[in-house]
Amino acid sequence: MTSAALCADIEVARGFPVRAAFEVPAGGRLAILGPNGAGKSTVLAALAGNARLARGRVELGGRVLDAPGVRAVPPRARRVTLLDQNPRLFPHLDLRQNIAFGPRARGVGAQRAAEIADGWLERFGLGGRAGDRPEKLSGGQAQRVAIARAFAAEPELILLDEPFAALDAAGAPDVRGILAAELRRTGTTSVLVTHDLADAWQWSDRCLVIEAGEIVADTSPAAIAEHPTHPFTAALAGFGIVRGVWTGSGLDVDGRILEATPERTADTAAAPIAPGVSAFAVVDPRTVRIAAPGETGALPGTVVGVRVRAGVVTLSHSTGIIAEYGESGMPQVGAELWLRPAAVIARPVAAQPPAAHRGGTLGTHGADHDAAAGTEAHPRG
Repeated sequence: MTSAALCADIEVARGFPVRAAFEVPAGGRLAILGPNGAGKSTVLAALAGNARLARGRVELGGRVLDAPGVRAVPPRARRVTLLDQNPRLFPHLDLRQNIAFGPRARGVGAQRAAEIADGWLERFGLGGRAGDRPEKLSGGQAQRVAIARAFAAEPELILLDEPFAALDAAGAPDVRGILAAELRRTGTTSVLVTHDLADAWQWSDRCLVIEAGEIVADTSPAAIAEHPTHPFTAALAGFGIVRGVWTGSGLDVDGRILEATPERTADTAAAPIAPGVSAFAVVDPRTVRIAAPGETGALPGTVVGVRVRAGVVTLSHSTGIIAEYGESGMPQVGAELWLRPAAVIARPVAAQPPAAHRGGTLGTHGADHDAAAGTEAHPRG
């Protein structure tokens, strides 16, 4: 495989501007996270050539793919592969022909392309299925073939738009492992869009988090998991989020005071949160305990969800608190419960990490989940 450095400084007009500027080194792995409507898929569409640039530039391996005054390189000629949750296999071709499509499009002879396809099918545990049509495959098997087709095309950049969203709990881990292994083995430069922090942790060197058209984090997966600084990233990492008004010494949540400490920043001259400002607190589920009704520092509410995973019971509370439950007699959804978190850090709602400078890092405004299809991973025709 040939890895190539990606340099993007783009703006796409889609209802409101979608802007991003970032670089990914050859073989680098970038994850883009954020809620629906944040601009993630629009960024991928611009890189793939499926969204027209209002301004900006896209370079891959020193080749200019799109820029003002330059005729944009069409999607099929970019050596960019897009893989999303729909395998998009050709229904009229068998599995060997589906995978051989990319090599054939690059000018590889029919016999050699078939050999390449058979090698990928063997690698992905489908060696005896070369003559089958896609209709005979399970969802997980179809996505394996889609991954094989993507890598067989030997892209310089692979774009991954939530490729596991349509898979069930049994099939997703297997396909995740296959894709992660191939990215490591081939060293292909990649950009992943996901709602799952575990995917970002497994694949990316760096994360860009976008919410409501603003950069809320440009960091590492570990930093998001251990020290989230924004409601979205905190929720993504499994922390509870409590919103209220800062009083000067705590967070007023519907008339009850949650004891909290203002966030410390590197800028020691920065003013603390002003009283009366909307704020939020990130709550570690491990620090929460069940309190007596009316206890100072505790918040009343109802249980809105119960989850059991690997023997750990986790409660979701109407206040936004998430708690690990270790008491006897698991409460039912709808039960009234008072919870008291400890070591709560409060941040003003408007506080965001400073936007990175354009050109070498990331900066995006966006509208998400626009069509981003039609590259080598699922070519038309």
